[in-house]
Amino acid sequence: MHNRKRGPVLGSVRWTEVFESMESDAFEEVARLAGEVSRAPIALITLVDEDRHWFTSVVGTHLTAGPWEQTFCAHAVQQQAVFVVPDATRDARFAMNPLVRAAPHIRFYAGAPLLTDNRVVGTLCVMDVAPRDFPSESAASLAALARQVVTQLHLRRQTRQLGRLNDALAAEARERTRTEARLRDSEQALRSSQEALQRTDAERRQLVANVSHDLRTPLTALQGYLDTILLKGDVLDPAEQRHYVQQASTQSRRLARLVADLFELAQLDDRQVQLKAEPFTMPELISDVVQAFGLAANAKHVALTMDLEDRSAVVMGEVRLLERVLDNLLDNAIRFTPPGGTVSVACACVGEHVVVRVIDTGPGIADVERERIFDRFYRGPQPAATSPAGAGIGLSIARRIVVLHGGDLTVAPGNGGGAQFAFSLPRIPSVPPAPSGVAGP
Repeated sequence: MHNRKRGPVLGSVRWTEVFESMESDAFEEVARLAGEVSRAPIALITLVDEDRHWFTSVVGTHLTAGPWEQTFCAHAVQQQAVFVVPDATRDARFAMNPLVRAAPHIRFYAGAPLLTDNRVVGTLCVMDVAPRDFPSESAASLAALARQVVTQLHLRRQTRQLGRLNDALAAEARERTRTEARLRDSEQALRSSQEALQRTDAERRQLVANVSHDLRTPLTALQGYLDTILLKGDVLDPAEQRHYVQQASTQSRRLARLVADLFELAQLDDRQVQLKAEPFTMPELISDVVQAFGLAANAKHVALTMDLEDRSAVVMGEVRLLERVLDNLLDNAIRFTPPGGTVSVACACVGEHVVVRVIDTGPGIADVERERIFDRFYRGPQPAATSPAGAGIGLSIARRIVVLHGGDLTVAPGNGGGAQFAFSLPRIPSVPPAPSGVAGP
């Protein structure tokens, strides 16, 4: 291979990629056949592009590409027919050529241009170390073999173009596959967004329906009791007046609880709650809450028990919020447990956590309901014997509070039927009391 100056008749089509991919003996059979039909001992193919030329498939000698201007092929490519030099020593153009003056001492040369698309890409040439003539039939055979070389070059070029096209099509197919996958993902995301919006809209409608119902019921009752007192106060005895006032107070507290729940849920949903955490003893909180529900349990003839395995279990959290969790769990447990049943609260240390369980002997919760009961405004089937259902947000609030403390609230079947709600909180070391007579820090 050697650099050369651009010839005036060479086309702009670059064949470098085809030439450089060829084996050195790619057209050796053609070169050998050219030598046989020409009765020449040396044959080869010269390939040229815009800046370089190659000797390939050399038969009969060893040649390396020298300066292009000094080659026979530089003149052959200027021709449209076979270029013949009968005796190079008698031709002023080649008498000083290195291949003529030194080995292999070329005397005879004949070269057929390789024409493709009216452009020259090389030559098929034969040489001899003795001067000789070149009959016209030999020139015709050399030109025919040159056309065969061009045909093979075209096939190689088309093969490479086809390979490149296949690569481009494969890349396009891969990109189309990725695009289709992205479209499917976008469609799925859009579908999920639409479903989420539909769920949100359904929840909003359910919220309006539930809140309207839950506000209307106590408001109607409250208004009825108060109207009765106002209209019939002068004929009611003190016991009846007290009864109506107590009922009005109960409905008022129910309204206040509902409004407080809605406000709490809104804050938790908007992540507006900032924990005011402090260390406290979980069994003490449980004891206080259980004591507060004692009257409600007795009124329904439900046994309310505690199993506090470690009374010194200390956790870090906001007492007000965790008390609300226990209130909700105990209220539900007592409400759904039939008379003669049991509600128990257990507290135990499990590894680095304090686990609290509220277990009842009520009707239990169906498998399909266990996760839905934590959804906002969801109210499962209500046993006829229970008190009126709430707005369906108590368990949602409870779970959000526990999650806010780094835990989770779950539900499972109780050992003897009923339901078992459980949550765990990280345990912290209890602070030992200061020794007697020693002031604390």
